[in-house]
Amino acid sequence: MNQFDASSASSRTVLVVEDEFFIALEIKTALTSAGNKVLGPASSVDHALELLRETKPDAAVLDVDLAGERVTPVAIQLKALGVPFVLASAADAGALAQNAVLAGVRNLAKPTDMRQLAAAVAEISAV
Repeated sequence: MNQFDASSASSRTVLVVEDEFFIALEIKTALTSAGNKVLGPASSVDHALELLRETKPDAAVLDVDLAGERVTPVAIQLKALGVPFVLASAADAGALAQNAVLAGVRNLAKPTDMRQLAAAVAEISAV
């Protein structure tokens, strides 16, 4: 076991949507270290939606602002597919509350604690 193990992930597939390269790499490393398979990372809404057309993940981690583009269409698609997700975003609760699909979704904020992120993904995708 290693520093990111939150539980024994049974090879969950987790979509990562993050436009900052180094943050995406850190999230991917944390999730794979915890036993997950990572879909992406996708740095844009279009890329994320393309990945969702190909594969249905077990969970997702979303940044809200992708170089000025809101992640809302991805969140809507994930909800339609029944895929749980968490946010790893600098967006404040007030801004998130203004968007129905993001309101009430757990936001791990930035900078994100990778141990908490791995645990949150395990929690939302538990069978």
